[in-house]
Amino acid sequence: MDFANQNFFEYTSISKESQRNHQNRKGGSISTALVTGGTGFIGSHTIELLLQRGFNVRCLVRRTRSNLGWIEGSQAEIVRASYLDVDTLREAIRDAEYIFHIAGVTKAKKQSQYHQGNVLATRNLLEAATGNSNLKKFCYVSSLTAVGPSPDGTLLDEEAPCNPITAYGVSKLEAETVCQLYANRLPIVILRPPAVYGPRDRDLLEIFRWVKHGFKPVFGSDEKRLSVVYGPELARALVEATLSEKTSGQTYFVADPTAYRLSDVLDQISRMFGKRGITIRFPSSLLYTLGGIAELGSVFSPSASVLNIEKVRDLLQTHWVCSPRKLEEHTGFKTQVPLEESLRHTIEWYREYGLL
Repeated sequence: MDFANQNFFEYTSISKESQRNHQNRKGGSISTALVTGGTGFIGSHTIELLLQRGFNVRCLVRRTRSNLGWIEGSQAEIVRASYLDVDTLREAIRDAEYIFHIAGVTKAKKQSQYHQGNVLATRNLLEAATGNSNLKKFCYVSSLTAVGPSPDGTLLDEEAPCNPITAYGVSKLEAETVCQLYANRLPIVILRPPAVYGPRDRDLLEIFRWVKHGFKPVFGSDEKRLSVVYGPELARALVEATLSEKTSGQTYFVADPTAYRLSDVLDQISRMFGKRGITIRFPSSLLYTLGGIAELGSVFSPSASVLNIEKVRDLLQTHWVCSPRKLEEHTGFKTQVPLEESLRHTIEWYREYGLL
């Protein structure tokens, strides 16, 4: 993988505030940013953007991981540590001025795995960060699932009560609570993205494959609406919010300002494939049956299944929608890439890598 050629930031720009903050270097030294989860989808885009902006970038990788994924061949420094060992984490984050905690468990066989990977790992990283006198900001990447779906279609804001409906969502909310407990000792910002898509993502690949073959899958209501954010745009939001002096102690949703009907998005993708598309509706009973079978089958598999009972509950919700207004008001951040453009980039990437 030639990391340098994977550039999806042609539409992004750095804010004046971020530029001033980054140029404020002690003794002329370059700022160091540590990123967890850098081998994955969102983390690799974040590392790429930080490198473009002139940061020294350090990527924290689990000791057991041999494949560096999308950051293979990048200029990021690789450090290995265990999220269960605070002492090794302290060494890994030494002198880092900015920490982007993106790593987390999104699929698990047991609830305890969500707790260990999302809650305990975050607590240990925060504890390790308390010993870093150079730290300017700790950015925690949470999720809209920590709040749950909108009950009536109103775009949720940061004052909305949190009612997560899955073990994953509960673990992200618990991790947010841990962050808040450390907020009087560390400068912390929390960002909650909704559904994320784009180059390097595999979670939504099957939807694109269905549409390519002429089918538009519908789960639950025909009126299903979603907030979404393009992966490279999310990376830019993480950087902008972390560099801003106005965001310490704050929580933000980050998403396109428009919440889209799922049917409209599927229609748009269909047109890009030159298809009219046949709508396929999945009854909730069928989905729960498939989720149960997949969950049972994962018992005999080394990895957790993408589909399970809780994921079905997630899919059947009518409104996963949130408002990015607060982030714009505090930092000036707005998504810049139109939906059609970002979907086209995503399809082109899938094709380039032989996935479509």
